[in-house]
Order: sequence, then structure tokens, then C-alpha cells
Amino acid sequence: MPLAETKVELLAQLEKAYRLLDDEFEGMLEGDANKKGVASSKSKDGEMVSCCEVVAYQIGWGGLLLGWEAAERDGQKAVMPCAGYKWNELGRLADRFYRENKGKSLKRLRSEWADIYAKIRRMIESLDEIELLEVGQRKWTGEKWSMVKWIQVNTIGPYGSARTRVRKFKKSLQK
Repeated sequence: MPLAETKVELLAQLEKAYRLLDDEFEGMLEGDANKKGVASSKSKDGEMVSCCEVVAYQIGWGGLLLGWEAAERDGQKAVMPCAGYKWNELGRLADRFYRENKGKSLKRLRSEWADIYAKIRRMIESLDEIELLEVGQRKWTGEKWSMVKWIQVNTIGPYGSARTRVRKFKKSLQK
């Protein structure tokens, strides 16, 4: 999906991607939500995760995104991706998201994800288009990516790829 060129477009893309993925979980039985049958987002390792873990992953990355912005707003340096992890350890970080949310029901996870989604929307709404669209507006976004790019790669993009993987899993349940 191309990068949004306006705040309105970004909010629309975010909402659409969120709704499409969240709708995939509507009516899903808890037993199915905990079955390991969704291809992992962790490269091509062949690992399978559950739908609950898919939602945990979205919660984790959404929380990090909000945390980076909050740190800078509070005059602190954003630790990226987060304390104790390097960019080449994203698989290990995903495992942390799964552990932190283990045992939570799909209903609870969806509620927590809805809260994160609402906070991300509020963050976007609070920013002007220059802050969102131009490179170098935040220290944490660096010199190469605008905030809109960071938002897309931590929300819209993963939501879309997760939806494809969840739909494939749901089809396998019908066989």
C-alpha cells in the first residue's frame, strides 16, 4: 500500500486495515483462536502461531510506536525497538509479545488492541501534516523515514499481512 499523503488518508488507511483484520476474529471460537495454525510473521521460519498471538503482536508493536512518541514528547530518548532488543532480534521480541499476553482470551486481547488502536488514532489526530509527512520531524523517526512511514510499517502493513495469514488459517479450519 502506498504511503498516505495526508493525515485524512492515513487515518482512513489505518481504520480500514484495523477493521478488516479485527473482523476476521468476529465469532471465532476461543478454541480456534488458540490453535497454532497461522503462519508466523517472523520471516520464513515455518513457525505457526495462534490468532491470539497475532493480536498480541499487534498490541506489542502498537505499544512500542506509542512509546517512542511519548518518550520524545517527554524529553527522553526513544529506545528502539525497545530496551533489551536490537533490530536484528525482532523474532525474539515477537516471542516476548506472545509471552506477555499468554493466557488472555481473544475477547480480552481484541479489547486491548482496540485501546491501542484508539490511542494511535488520537496520536495521529494530535499531529499536523508536517509532523506526520516530513522526514526529520522527530528524533526517533531518524533522517530517512517520516512518521507516516513508521506508522504504516508498525500498523497498516502488519495488519494487512496478518489478515491474509488469518484468512488462510480460517479456511484450513473449514476442511
